[in-house]
Amino acid sequence: MRISVLGPLAVTAGGENITPSAQKLRSLLALLALRHGHVVTTGTLMEEIWGDHAPASALATLQTYIYQVRRLMIGADPAERRTLLTKPLGYLLELADGDLDRDVFEQLVAQGRTALESGEPDKAAEILAGALKLSSAAPLADVEAGPVLSAHLNQLAEAKLQAVELRMEAELQLGRHRELISELKSLTVEHPFHENFHAKLMMSLERCGRRSEALETYQQLRRTLIEELGIEPSAGLRGLQDALLHADEAPCPPQLTGALNLGTLGAFTRPAQLPPDIGDLVGRAAEIRRVRELATADRDGTAVRVVSLTGMTGVGKSVLAVRAAHQARAEFPDGQFHAELGGSGEDPADPFEVLGDFLRATGLPGEALPGTLAERSSLFRSWTAERKVLVLLDDAAAAGQVRPLLPGGAGCAVLVTSRTYLPGLAGAGIVEVDTLPLPDCLELLARLADRARIQAEPESARAIVQLCGQLPLAVRMVGAKLAARPRTPLCRVAARLADERRRLTELRFGELDLGARLTPSYRRLAGPARRVLQRLAQHNATIFIAAGVAALIGLDAPAVEVLLDQLADARFLQLADLDISGETGFVLPALVRSFVLGAAGAEDQPAALDTVA
Repeated sequence: MRISVLGPLAVTAGGENITPSAQKLRSLLALLALRHGHVVTTGTLMEEIWGDHAPASALATLQTYIYQVRRLMIGADPAERRTLLTKPLGYLLELADGDLDRDVFEQLVAQGRTALESGEPDKAAEILAGALKLSSAAPLADVEAGPVLSAHLNQLAEAKLQAVELRMEAELQLGRHRELISELKSLTVEHPFHENFHAKLMMSLERCGRRSEALETYQQLRRTLIEELGIEPSAGLRGLQDALLHADEAPCPPQLTGALNLGTLGAFTRPAQLPPDIGDLVGRAAEIRRVRELATADRDGTAVRVVSLTGMTGVGKSVLAVRAAHQARAEFPDGQFHAELGGSGEDPADPFEVLGDFLRATGLPGEALPGTLAERSSLFRSWTAERKVLVLLDDAAAAGQVRPLLPGGAGCAVLVTSRTYLPGLAGAGIVEVDTLPLPDCLELLARLADRARIQAEPESARAIVQLCGQLPLAVRMVGAKLAARPRTPLCRVAARLADERRRLTELRFGELDLGARLTPSYRRLAGPARRVLQRLAQHNATIFIAAGVAALIGLDAPAVEVLLDQLADARFLQLADLDISGETGFVLPALVRSFVLGAAGAEDQPAALDTVA
């Protein structure tokens, strides 16, 4: 089967055009194609088709749409029977290499970039021109895009724009300045804030002896930036203007073809690295609004805006941050960066490598990357100093891992998710992400499983989400299991979850495993703190104060308070308002208790508690 998404949607199977005419089928098939090789959840598909107004019959209707798409494929070619697969969480479209024109386009662009970086501009220009022929029209121009598909269309448009920039660079290196002036003028009109197109037009005009027009191009861009955005052109572009003004004294270097080539960086691109948003996010409106306010609010001074989202494992910090980032991306027109920092895992990401990825995304060739962390961090700050970019750093281990990744401009913002507080990030706005309210948990469960099943057993559904600790990740795991096992009664699932020692086993499905996510942080606990946590779990302690724990384990209260604070910082305990003057209360969440009981059982007998201090 061959699918085209770089222009009007076109689908062929066995040489026959099978493009569906119904708009919802077209949207469905386009989204599955763009995510081919990956499971697209039923919630995401329903979000794309109905947005926030899915009818009660949405799941059944979606299954009908999937059946119609599958029937189209099989009718055209029986060999396509195994192309659209039903998976526990949704559906997966399998395509062979080259069956999607988007993939061919990306391969050609990568080849063109490599040729350009290898000093072969003639080869690069030919390859990139071939890639752009695949995208002669607007992507999916005849498809009504919903919220999920719209994000993918933005990525396609950005990829095409970057390919155009690369081809221009190759053509200019070949000395074809005169031939490109007309096209560059059109591009600067179409993209009035795009500095690199303006820089290439300025250089082309200068090479053709039209320096006054080149300088007027700069002035026009400067007026636009000041009037529309309130900012000056970048340092690189100002340097290009200065070079043109003094060309009589020192002619511009003949190899200079783009504004950002005046410095160390490569051609200006706009990274768009945000992960795809999910369609079945429930609630969180207040938290998302708060994150956006902190990230985009006007602020005196020159400090970058940093927002720290904290909360226990599985509470949905990453999902919330991604949604807020997508909603705020228009405020950061110069690009969005994203990195998984792996702070809660066994091997946190190295900021040196993360910065390498960021700088390559700006267009910097790999061989030009600085060799030290300090140099890479300085170069990234320089690139962002006069731009508006958003950086999303997921699962940070500590402030020291984050600081080298901070951009340099006051127009930039950083969203950081972490299990623990990051006090080393001075001035960061903190958003505490708590468990979901019970009604939102029930709605999430209904979206993931059959809503009719939830309505048929309301008390069992309520028991399930409460036994999940109202933790979104745990509810999502149970919902995935229910979707995969449509005949399992909810009361049976609730009964299994009620067994505390096997609860974490029940909260495991495919790649979703709550216990596996807690294990690395548990192993990093110091021995004394871990043994106190084990004793609390064994004594079924739920709400307590330091003095009570000290009496239980035979240690002095100040030493115990230090250990309890460590456990709270690691999110194995939660703080509680006990309305007792001068006392800090602590809560041991039920899911943490279940995890600790299982983990302690797998370890050697813990040391005597008189050694914890």
